[in-house]
Amino acid sequence: MIPIKIETLLQGRKVERNRIEYKAGFNPEDIVHTICAYANDIAGVDGGYLVIGVKSEDGIPILPPVGLPNEELDNIQLKLFEYCNKIEPRYIPKIDVVEYQGANLLYLKCAAGDAGPYQAPVDVYSKKKSGKEPNRTMKYWIRPASLTVEAKQSEIAELFEKFTSIPFVDRINSRATMEQIRRGYLEDFIRESNSSLIEELNVRSLEDLLVSEEVAEEKDEGIAIKNIGLLMFGERPDKLISGSKIELVRFHDKEAEASDFTEKTFYGPIWKQVKDALDYIKTNVIEEKVVKVDGRAEADRFFNYPYNALEEAIVNAVLHKNYKEDVPVEIRIYVDQIQIINFPGPEHYIDMEKFAAGKVRARRYRNPKIGEFFKEIDLSEKKSTGISKILRELERNGSPLPEFETDADRTYMITTVKIHKGFRVNNENFGQKNDRSLTEVLTEVLTKRNYNKLLPIIKYLDKNGKITPQAAEAIIQKSKSTTYRYLSMLVETGYIEVNGNTSNIIYKVSNVIDVNES
Repeated sequence: MIPIKIETLLQGRKVERNRIEYKAGFNPEDIVHTICAYANDIAGVDGGYLVIGVKSEDGIPILPPVGLPNEELDNIQLKLFEYCNKIEPRYIPKIDVVEYQGANLLYLKCAAGDAGPYQAPVDVYSKKKSGKEPNRTMKYWIRPASLTVEAKQSEIAELFEKFTSIPFVDRINSRATMEQIRRGYLEDFIRESNSSLIEELNVRSLEDLLVSEEVAEEKDEGIAIKNIGLLMFGERPDKLISGSKIELVRFHDKEAEASDFTEKTFYGPIWKQVKDALDYIKTNVIEEKVVKVDGRAEADRFFNYPYNALEEAIVNAVLHKNYKEDVPVEIRIYVDQIQIINFPGPEHYIDMEKFAAGKVRARRYRNPKIGEFFKEIDLSEKKSTGISKILRELERNGSPLPEFETDADRTYMITTVKIHKGFRVNNENFGQKNDRSLTEVLTEVLTKRNYNKLLPIIKYLDKNGKITPQAAEAIIQKSKSTTYRYLSMLVETGYIEVNGNTSNIIYKVSNVIDVNES
């Protein structure tokens, strides 16, 4: 499991001595504190190594090693997992059992963590009592040199700054391997960006190219790939970063949108996902109409949706997504509008009215590295110009203004681009059998208590006519199971119907009521 051989480590080659700690025996408290310190990596050296079964003097291993009893190896590993589970957030190092000079050793690689800062209890032997964890003192442990010590207040502040200042996409992905990177995608990107690396494609290794693009780092055991490397050049980045894909659903008929729809999921590098999704929309959705005007030589030309506006909206969704969240970017194509949904929404300091007018400049950016890559291949423009471009392209096409929807906690963002009025179908009164609103009708069929609980979802349905489970969960700020229970209560009234498959469920107002649409 650990690429650097134990012989190499014990000889002090490749890894500095102050990044190796030796333990003659299994002392859980010292070992867990050291693992926690390596995970915090305050010195920025990518953690370190622990070897259990070797005595040392002044950091130098004393050989031959004392080793660990063969009959105790399994028990020690189980205990090690048990004690590592006390580290918060949970952190488990790579663990290997090796034999060296006739002795059994436990060999640990403790890479720098990406979810810290990490704490471990002062007393790792504390037990759970009566099903509840007792109060125990947790400390932040660090290794500023070759010793594990408790972090001081200033060092704790430094740890928090360290972990919050590194965007998720710039962190090393400890599960990523070179087999998951596709050289063809990297070469395509380099050529498309007209990089100076074009001249070296035939002489540079894949590892060299990744380091040159700053999406990987050279470590003791080889190349460590960052999340940005997977996102930009991975064959299937969604296998390690599960939300890194685009899901598209196209409803072909307003009357039967629940049963007549097309689904597509776009995988691969995120920039290729954007291009593939846009190619699909350009080929299958976008239409141009030419209208001759009496007394005028030039005809009016316009599109149902301007391509450049959709391009910017989709790029923004991919660019500003939180890749730590297990939800993809969604594109939902209805007969009269297109919705682009991403999680989370804009930062709290952003005024949504100014945002919708294209007059906001962000103070910080969620994924600056992705933005830089996208600019290299002309997928993104200058910072904070995306909304302005959407507005400009819609106005140029004569399309309605877009709608930007989020909740109070900014957990999601829905960008709605409406169809040009020249393509609208006369279906405003489709299926209307009751001229009252959904809100009015449900006051008569739900108990007051249930009505009040469901009211945020009801109001959303009254306005939009449909809702996804993800949007409902974001609106009510409840667990996924509670959200589905609330939605089931609405379905039981007979005024809401549910359609779609497991990954693309949608709840919509039934034909008994037609929600007025603007």
